[in-house]
Amino acid sequence: MKKLNKLIFTACGVVSILSLQTFAAAPVAPPIAKQNETWVLQVKRSDEFNNKDSAKWNFQPENFGVWSWRDSNAVVAAGKLTLTTRRENHTRTFWDGCNKKQVPNFPLYYTSGIAKSRATGNYGYYEARIKGANTYPGVSPAFWMYSTIDRSLTEDGDVQYSEIDVVELTQKNEVRKSDHDLHNIVVINGTPTWQRPLQVPFNHNQIILPYDPRNDFHTYGVNVTKDTITWYVDGQEIGSKQNKYWHRQMNLTLSQGLRAPLTEFRCNQFYPSPQRPANGYPTSMEIDYVRTWFKTGGNSGTEPTEPSEPGDGGSCPTSWVPVTGVTVTPSSKVMTRNQTLTLNTTVSPLCATNQKVTYSSSDASIAKVSSSGIVTARSRGNAIITVKTKNKGKVDTVNITVN
Repeated sequence: MKKLNKLIFTACGVVSILSLQTFAAAPVAPPIAKQNETWVLQVKRSDEFNNKDSAKWNFQPENFGVWSWRDSNAVVAAGKLTLTTRRENHTRTFWDGCNKKQVPNFPLYYTSGIAKSRATGNYGYYEARIKGANTYPGVSPAFWMYSTIDRSLTEDGDVQYSEIDVVELTQKNEVRKSDHDLHNIVVINGTPTWQRPLQVPFNHNQIILPYDPRNDFHTYGVNVTKDTITWYVDGQEIGSKQNKYWHRQMNLTLSQGLRAPLTEFRCNQFYPSPQRPANGYPTSMEIDYVRTWFKTGGNSGTEPTEPSEPGDGGSCPTSWVPVTGVTVTPSSKVMTRNQTLTLNTTVSPLCATNQKVTYSSSDASIAKVSSSGIVTARSRGNAIITVKTKNKGKVDTVNITVN
C-alpha cells in the first residue's frame, strides 16, 4: 500500500493524483465521518512518509526549554518517520525561568527529533499512527499542535497561546497512562496567565490505555471544532471538552520530548536533572502516517486555504476566519448634553469567527461609551470614540461633538 499513488478526493467525488510523488492511498474521509458528510484531506498537514519532505515539515525548528532538536534525529525510511532521542552533551542559550534571564552556553545532555508542519490550521480531524519508544521512563512520544505566543494581545479574555495535545505517551508513573491535554495563555485581569493541566483540571484529560504503547502501532486522533475538542484512540472516543480558547492557528507537530527522570519541572518549565543516563539511549518513536481532514460546510470540494466570504445562499466556512476590518457609523455626530447614540458596528468579513469588539472614549467626561456601543453626551467638548476588534485589533473611530 505504501507505493500506491496517494489520492485526494474532492467533494464531488473527482479524484486527482499528486504527480511526481508516491504516497499510500489515504481514505476518502476520517473514521469519525458520518454518512453524507464531505471531508477533504489537507495535504500540507498530512504525510504517509515515503520521503523526507522538508518543504512540508521543519525538522529543526526553534529549540525550547530542555529540548534541542536535530534534523539528523528525524529519519524517513520504509514508509515511516522515526524520531530519536540521543545522549549527547552540548551547550546553547537557555531561558532560565526561575531567574528570568537568558543563560548562554548552558549545558544540556540530550538531543531529540521533531517534525513541525510549516502550514498552520485549527479546525479539523487529526490522526496519526504511532508506536512509542522502548525506553521508559525518560521520553514522551507526542502528537500535538501549538500556536505562536502573541504578547500584543492584552485585553481581558485575549488568548495569547493555544496548544492541543492529541496524545503524550509514557510521561507518567505508569507506562499505560496516556495524556490528552490542553494548554493556553489567556489574559485575566490584565495579566497573561498560563493555564496548564496540573493547575486547571478542565485542561486535563487522561486515560489508562488497554495496551503498552511501546509494543505496537495505534492510532491517536482529535476532532477540533469551534465548539468542542474530542479525542480518539484507535477510533474510540476517550474524552471531550468545550473549545473555550483553542481557536488560534497552530502548527501540527510530532516530537519526542524529555521527561523525568531526565528533567525536573520548576518555575513553569523543565530543567535538566542530575540524572543523565546513557543506558537506554538512543531510543525512538515511529510514525506510520499523519492525516488531517477538513470538513466542508458547503458545496466546495477544494482544499481550503484562506477562508473567503460565502456566496449567496452559502454558509460560513467551518475553519477559523480572521478579522480583516471594522466599520462604525456614523463617522461623526453632533450631540447635546444627555443625548444618547447607538453606534452601528460591522466586523469584516461577515463570517469572521470572533465578532467581539471593545469601545473606548478619549474623554469620558465629554462622551462616555458603554460596552455595547451606546454613547452618552455629558458635557461640552470633543471626544473620539474608538471601536477595536478582539481579533487582530482592527480599529475605527467616531468623532463626537457635544454642544
